[in-house]
Amino acid sequence: MASNLWIVTANFTDDGAVAYRRADGTWSRVFAEAGVLDSEANAKLHASTAAQREQREVSDPYVIDVAPVDGVIQPQSARERIRANGPTIRIRRPD
Repeated sequence: MASNLWIVTANFTDDGAVAYRRADGTWSRVFAEAGVLDSEANAKLHASTAAQREQREVSDPYVIDVAPVDGVIQPQSARERIRANGPTIRIRRPD
């Protein structure tokens, strides 16, 4: 399903955590803080700019499509839902 909304995502270079680009150009670890763009071309421009200028902070930025679900923006692919929400299995502590 095409959503016609996009966000820019990457990974933080210091620890590999998922990063989402906010509307103000900063990065967040929280999916809900991602800046939503209504043009795929504009989103790709943001990703390209980040790749060139912010490589010390984030690595490999790219664009994903999102759509509003019950008034909340959600990733469209299973891969991106897992990245946004965490593991799909319960993680047990070693003790």
